[in-house]
Order: sequence, then C-alpha cells, then structure tokens
Amino acid sequence: MDVQAAFDKLLETHPVTLDGDVPDKTERRKVSPDCQRQLYERWLKAQMKLRVQHVLSYFCRRLPTENRVSTWIAKRGWKKNLPISANIIKEWKPSGSVDMVMDSRHIQKMTISQRWRRLLVTDVKGKGKGVVATRRFQTGEVVCDYHGRVITAKEGHHIHKNTSEEETGHMFFYTNQKGQPMCIDAHSSFCECHPEKQTVGRFINHAKAEANLRPRFYAVDTDGEEKEVILFLATRNIEVNEELLFN
Repeated sequence: MDVQAAFDKLLETHPVTLDGDVPDKTERRKVSPDCQRQLYERWLKAQMKLRVQHVLSYFCRRLPTENRVSTWIAKRGWKKNLPISANIIKEWKPSGSVDMVMDSRHIQKMTISQRWRRLLVTDVKGKGKGVVATRRFQTGEVVCDYHGRVITAKEGHHIHKNTSEEETGHMFFYTNQKGQPMCIDAHSSFCECHPEKQTVGRFINHAKAEANLRPRFYAVDTDGEEKEVILFLATRNIEVNEELLFN
C-alpha cells in the first residue's frame, strides 16, 4: 500500500477536522506500519490547511491585524498545530461572493463598533475634509461603511433644506431592496449610537473618473430586525496616502 492509499484509508476512520487530534501512533500503524510517520505528517498538514482556510473565511473582506488574528485563533481553543498569524496576513486577500459580504461576523462587528482602522480624516486642498488610506487596500476589500441614522428620503430632503450647505454633504440617498427611497443621515458630527466618535465614512469625498470606491447596499437581519448598511468596497488597489473617493 502506497502512502496516498494508506492516508485515504486512515481518513475513513479518522477524518481531518478543525478541532480533532491527530490519530495516535497505534492507530496509524494499524493502517500501515511502514508509513505511520508520513500519515502523521499528512494528517497535520491537511488540518493546518483546513484551519488556515477557516481563519481566512472569517476575515474574508477586511485585512485584519496580526494581533487580531492571534487573538481570534487563541479563542478557538486549539492547543497544537496552530496557524502562524504572520503567514495568514501574507496569504490574505479578499474572498467570497460580494453578495455575502455582510454575512461575515467580522464586518458586522466593524459596522457596529465603527472601529475602521488605517483611515485618516485630513484636510484636502480645495475640498475641505477628506479621507486618505494609511495602508494599502486590495481590490474588493471593504474599506468602511457610510454610517448614520437611517431615515426616509422625505425626511432626508427636509433636513437637507433646513441645514447648512456644508452639513448637507453628509447625507446618502439611496433606494432599498423594497424599492423605498431612503437616506442615511450623517449631517451631525456625532450620531446617537456613537456620541463620542466622528465616523469616518461621512468624510469621504465624491468623484467620477478618479473614484476608487463603490458604495454597495446590504440589508442585514440582526436579531430579527433588518438593518440597512452601505459599505464602501475598493474598486482597485488603493495605495498609502491615496485619497478615498466614491462615485
């Protein structure tokens, strides 16, 4: 029996799983006394691949920090055969269907906490405030969201008429999946759910040909309540110190 055939036979009784332990030497020798060491190495290699894919699938649309990956892996309770966080970061790239982005618990947590990292609100010549990237973002990566109070478009237009021209730039009008005209109202510097934090998405400027972001609407079911979210996804690779712009 060659090594591959022996490994296939071992998997019949000891399939590779995320949380399982490698079959012990006695079990491996029952399958093939001559290949038991190779079976040990192959089983661990297959589990490592499975674990790496599991980590990458959690952070599917937003590059995490190495510390964030280490913390997340530690919470899995794995004692041996641990993925190396630095290698995860090197291998990472946006993955999964764009339609399923908000299924990611990582992205859900980011929209709730508004802790979008490596984005700097700064003065942009001729524009006032704007946002620049302080790290490289890959095509398809979620950069941040447009955060504010969700209201009807009618309410939004009323606010638009009764606030200063500078403030009305911080309002996002859209149509939801039910065909209803809606508005994300971010004209106030601070929102009700984050009273001590100025959210970054509201400062991103508009552009056409130069746009490097595209807004995308998502409806998320959170504890039985539907929440509407606008995410900004990179349309191309964005370099350090490049201004963020959407059409």
